[in-house]
Amino acid sequence: MGTFAWAIHQANITQGLDVISVADGLQINVDGANQTSSPFNLATISDSVTILGNNARLVGNPEFVTSGGIDVTKNNPQKFINGFDILATPSFSLLKIGTFNANNSGINVSISNLNTNGLNRIAQVNQGASLRYSGSAFEQSVNFTGGSTGCCFSGYAGSTISLDNVLIRDAHTFNSPIGLAFDALISAEDATLNISNSRIERSAGGGAISLVGGVANVVSSVLFGSGGVSAVGSASAGTLKFVNSLAYLTGPQENGGLDDDVRSNRFIAGSGGVIEVIASTILSDNATILGNLDRGYNNGVPLTLAGGSIQLSSSAVMATQVAGLDDQIAYAVTTDGGNYSADALSWVRPTGTQGASSLQTLFNQPGLLTGQPGIPVAVASVDPLVEFLLPYPEGAYPAVPGVLLGVVPDAGPGGVNELLNPMDGNPITTDVFGNPRTTNGLRNVGAVQAQVPGPLPLLGLASAYGWCHRLRRRTRALSTPRRGKIED
Repeated sequence: MGTFAWAIHQANITQGLDVISVADGLQINVDGANQTSSPFNLATISDSVTILGNNARLVGNPEFVTSGGIDVTKNNPQKFINGFDILATPSFSLLKIGTFNANNSGINVSISNLNTNGLNRIAQVNQGASLRYSGSAFEQSVNFTGGSTGCCFSGYAGSTISLDNVLIRDAHTFNSPIGLAFDALISAEDATLNISNSRIERSAGGGAISLVGGVANVVSSVLFGSGGVSAVGSASAGTLKFVNSLAYLTGPQENGGLDDDVRSNRFIAGSGGVIEVIASTILSDNATILGNLDRGYNNGVPLTLAGGSIQLSSSAVMATQVAGLDDQIAYAVTTDGGNYSADALSWVRPTGTQGASSLQTLFNQPGLLTGQPGIPVAVASVDPLVEFLLPYPEGAYPAVPGVLLGVVPDAGPGGVNELLNPMDGNPITTDVFGNPRTTNGLRNVGAVQAQVPGPLPLLGLASAYGWCHRLRRRTRALSTPRRGKIED
C-alpha cells in the first residue's frame, strides 16, 4: 500500500478523475517491480487520472551482453541491436493507457514533472485515449519491444498525445527499419500529436517523429542529432506542421548527435503525407550522418518526396557538401513523385548538383531565396570540398550580415505575417532559443531570430581556429584538406 503501482490501481477502480501526487524529488528504482496487468508495463491505466510527479524519477536498469560477448551493460546509453546483442534483463515500459483495439474515449491522463531514466517505452496511448505529459525528462530509454512502436511514445487511432516542455535524450529504438513506417522515437497512427517547447537530443532509431495518418503539430521545439520526421497517409491523410522549430540533423563525432543513419536523417513525405515547414530551420551535416551505409542513400538528405508534399513558409533549409557526394541530390523526389512548394520568403541553399535556378523550379517559386551568406558552415577542405555545420547551438544561427535577417515583413503583433501557434491560435513571441521572435516588426527566415555576432566573434577567434583544426584532422579519411576556414 502506498506504492506508485498501488496508487494507479486505486485510480483504476475508483470511478471518475483521481489525482496521484508523488513525493517531492523521490527516486524510484523499478527493477523487480511487481507486475500488475501487463508483463511489460509498470502500470495500465483504465480510468482518467492526474499524476503530479513533483520532479520524481523512475529508474530502470536494462542489462544485455554486447555482441563482443564479454560486457554486460547496465543502464546502457547504446541501443540494443537485435540479432547481435543478448538481452539479459529488459526494462519495464511506464504506461499503457486503455485497451488496444477498444474504444478508450473518456480516458484522459495528465502527468507533470515525472522523469524517467533507463525505461523501455514511456507510454502507449491506445485508441481514443488522451495523454498530456509536461515538464519532464526521459533519458536513456532503450526499446526492447520492437514492432511499430515509438521508443518513447506511441499513439493509435483517435488518440491524442500532447507533450509540452519535455526532454528526450539518449533514447534508442529496438532497430532502425527502412521505409516510411519508422519505428521512431515518437510515433502516431491516425492520431493527434502535439509537441511544444520540447527537445529531442542525441537519440537514435528510425527518426524522431513518425506520423501515419492523422495530425501532428511540432511547435517551438528542437530535434538535435536524433533524425528527422516522416509523414504518410493511412485511413486519413497525415499532416505534420513543423512550426518555429529546428531540426539539426547530425551524427556522432564532435557535433554530438547520435543517429548516423541516412535513411532517417531527413524530412520525408510519403503518399498521403503533407509536411508544412513554417518559420523553421532544417540543417543537415552530411559528413557526420554517413553511418555505415552506401553514400548513395544520401539522396534526399535533408528533404525527400515519396508521393507526398513538403511546403516551406519563411523557412531555411540546407545541406553541407562533402567530397565523394558530388552527385548528391539533397532535395529529392523518388519514383513515387510528390510536390515541393515554397513562398518567396523561404531560403534553400544550392548545392553543386542543384543550383539556384533548378531549386526555384523544383519548389515552384521563382522568388525562392538562394543567396549567401545564410547559415555559416566550417570549411575543412576547399578542394575537394568538405563542409561541416558549426557546433550546436551556434551552428543554427543565421550569418550576420546575411540573407536570412529581417526578411519577413509586418511580422509583429497583429501583423499580416504574425506567427501563430497552430494548436491554439495564440501568437508565438519567441524563437526556438527563447529570443524575441521579431526585431522592429521583422522576422528572420527560419527558426532563429537573434541577430548575434557572426561565428568567429561568437566562438572566439582561438575557439574557431581550434574547431577548424579538429575538422581537418577528422576529415583525413574523406579527403586531403588544404586549409580550414569558416564561411557560408
